[in-house]
Amino acid sequence: MAFKQIVVAYDGTDEGKRAIEYGIYFKERIPESNLTIVHVYNERVEQRAVGNPGSAGLANDGYYIDPTQMHPVLPVENNFNRDANTHLVVSNSVAAAESHCLSILSENGVDGNFEILEGNPAESISSYAERIGADVIIVGNSGKSGIQKLFTGSTGSSIIKDASCPVLIAK
Repeated sequence: MAFKQIVVAYDGTDEGKRAIEYGIYFKERIPESNLTIVHVYNERVEQRAVGNPGSAGLANDGYYIDPTQMHPVLPVENNFNRDANTHLVVSNSVAAAESHCLSILSENGVDGNFEILEGNPAESISSYAERIGADVIIVGNSGKSGIQKLFTGSTGSSIIKDASCPVLIAK
């Protein structure tokens, strides 16, 4: 069985990078295959304070205290200074994932594509793989402990259930 369509799921983790390494391994041995790295859009933006932290009170920070509350409100030390600058911090950026994946491929002299998917990671990856007729999906091992997997599951396990082709867990 030759892998003509190889799909690698990348999530920005070390395990995801390991999955790319497996994809590169197969691509180098089967040069006529198509290697596609997919990343599911899951960008988070947070606003974080930077600068010199101060200790302003609740009223100075714009908090509203409802006088009808049954429990007394205790002042909490707030380390946010109104004069401090804030910056948006982007986690799991699509641009960063694409740049990272393409640089790994370039460093290894391997051609490949990068696709951005949206939605539930397992469903999106499985349906994309089926749509392009993938011969294999390569995913990283989540690194979750047994009890974590029991309660939250893992994307890899869900892909195994949903996929219409073999799934390789890169460990």
